[in-house]
Amino acid sequence: MRIIKRDQIIYQFSPENKPVARVKPGETIIVETDDCFKSQLKSEKDLVTEIDFSEVNPATGPVEVEGAKPGDILAVDIQDIELGETGFMVTIPDEGAFGARITHPKTKVVPVSESTFRFNASLSFPVHPMIGVIGVSPEDEAVPCGEIGDHGGNMDAKVITSGATLYFKVRREGGMIALGDVHAGMGDGEAVICGVEITARVRMKLELIRSPAFVPERPVVEYNDLCVTIGHGASLDEAAHVALVDMLELLRYKTGMEEDEISMLISAVGDLKVCQIVDPQKTARVEMPKAVLPDPAAFVFP
Repeated sequence: MRIIKRDQIIYQFSPENKPVARVKPGETIIVETDDCFKSQLKSEKDLVTEIDFSEVNPATGPVEVEGAKPGDILAVDIQDIELGETGFMVTIPDEGAFGARITHPKTKVVPVSESTFRFNASLSFPVHPMIGVIGVSPEDEAVPCGEIGDHGGNMDAKVITSGATLYFKVRREGGMIALGDVHAGMGDGEAVICGVEITARVRMKLELIRSPAFVPERPVVEYNDLCVTIGHGASLDEAAHVALVDMLELLRYKTGMEEDEISMLISAVGDLKVCQIVDPQKTARVEMPKAVLPDPAAFVFP
């Protein structure tokens, strides 16, 4: 199986990026990712205020998918996320939801096992491996990996985990998928600007859906019994609006219902959730049960 090493990285999703590998549709690969600090933190003596911020938020890739053309959909099946053994968390004065209350930077080392991460001597929690940054090439302007856009990027959505399938609108030849910023755990909101940041190995299968009848403008996630849309905006209200409208459009395509009926359906059984509130572009998601679809077992874009 092809392995993409974690030293093959980008710091922005850009149409100028050159592929580090080229794969066929249907191929399964392993992508090694660095943590969001690019392993510059080694111990609790290392402070985030002293690292090189030009090397923050690397994404491994991009990987070109043969035959992918603008208007196609790239389906990314996340099969497994294998975590490293050590995670890191930080606080930074004037950053995050608590920035005004934080007076000095701090680094926390978080030991991680196969099943748990140990927050401190008395608190341990089940790991929830998730990918914070994943996306395809934008059409025109470059977007830093630490930011979100219609192409994906720093979505920080907990549903981007093992067993999830992501659907991206292909915007440039080859799609050019890249990913990074894996967490061993992260609460919705990412209030202190980070989750449990960690290195990882991600096994994923890349499929191509050519010339579908409907192409979502932003990434859509299929996870367990849920279909999920992810929106972003300058405020949380704007992000929520984008995610809600994207879900309405998705359900109109999948069900053929009228807008007023879909709106009531979303209000009855849809869950609007926060992804993160600490970046310049806030991120929200809408989770809907696949049971509302005519064929919940066939969540693809024909």
